[in-house]
Amino acid sequence: MLRYLSLAGDWFGPLRVFDSLTVRASAAAITAFLAAVFLGPVFIRRLALRRATEDVNKPDAAKLQELHRIKKGTPTMGGVFLVAAVSLAALLYCDPLRPLVWIGQFVILSFAGLGFIDDYWKLRGWGRQGLKKRHKFAGEIGLALLTTCLLAWGSSAGWFGMSAPPTGDHEADFIVATSERNLVAPTRVVIPFTKWNEVGPDLGTAYWFFTVLILVACSNAVNLTDGLDGLASGCTAMVAATYSILAYIAGNAMLCAFFRIPLVPGAGELFIFGAALFGGLFGFLWHNANPAQVFMGDTGSLAIGATLAYLAIATKHELILIVAGGIFVFEALSVILQVASFRLLGRRLFKIAPFHHHLEYSGWKENHVVVRLWIVGLMLAIVSICLLKMH
Repeated sequence: MLRYLSLAGDWFGPLRVFDSLTVRASAAAITAFLAAVFLGPVFIRRLALRRATEDVNKPDAAKLQELHRIKKGTPTMGGVFLVAAVSLAALLYCDPLRPLVWIGQFVILSFAGLGFIDDYWKLRGWGRQGLKKRHKFAGEIGLALLTTCLLAWGSSAGWFGMSAPPTGDHEADFIVATSERNLVAPTRVVIPFTKWNEVGPDLGTAYWFFTVLILVACSNAVNLTDGLDGLASGCTAMVAATYSILAYIAGNAMLCAFFRIPLVPGAGELFIFGAALFGGLFGFLWHNANPAQVFMGDTGSLAIGATLAYLAIATKHELILIVAGGIFVFEALSVILQVASFRLLGRRLFKIAPFHHHLEYSGWKENHVVVRLWIVGLMLAIVSICLLKMH
């Protein structure tokens, strides 16, 4: 919204800075960070007064309950102020005429709403585990389908097909024109390590089912990872930073031509959206670092997971999410493998799942688990960026 202050640059020159993506992205990150830091105490007090606290009772895992007994009474549903901070910053600094931004707002707010209902049910005692798994899963699929329909409709209506204006530089305009002639089909999947315009398969209608899978899988993977102080917020911040960079590149025709990746007109605004998410997550981590003053709950984890998936889909870097979000992938796989091993072989593969709890059972202190997984997440983020030129 503040982007249009640049139109008054003829009367007051400094306002032209709002036309810069990097300035607005930096401002969005700082705004979301400060909003989360200063909104946090207000929400934490209200959550505590309403007894919206974490249930640490684990009838089927006595050792885990003992390890986490100190967390009893810690407020949950902190995702409310996290999502509010991110949405506010995105609303202030993103171009409101870009449909990709509004779809992103729909994703984060709708999945936060579903998570809020789940958390609220737990707190009201309508079910110790909140919504029934099948109802929660159906809600996730429904929201993912709506998001996919918006993307498909937008693609068919040409919402994302705006051309870059001529710059006057013949060499630059040639690169832009070349890149725009190779705009990737909306249903094409980019394969890392390859020349995207020669190898990436076009899935056709099946692509939209693929996007539903990504949205549901990523939201649940982040939800499973949210079990230790600062683990999910720290790891998701690194993935958000990765996709902010990828969004900036995907929206720049000359950079796309250089890296030989798809041009996504309008993706530059997702650079700002991703920066807001990054800043908001660090602001939340201010309160969520060990010992945590608040947990994000399903309100935050479902929303953040789905938003990361959306950034991956909208920037046409879906498969890189497997690397950038490798921590979440492995956490989800540990649960799947644990269940499969127990049902098929009658024994457990891990001491307990998800994997971060297995490390706790193995004698690792909570801080060691979190910081070491952060380190792995940072390395994976760096590798993800490097994949751009590995073909």
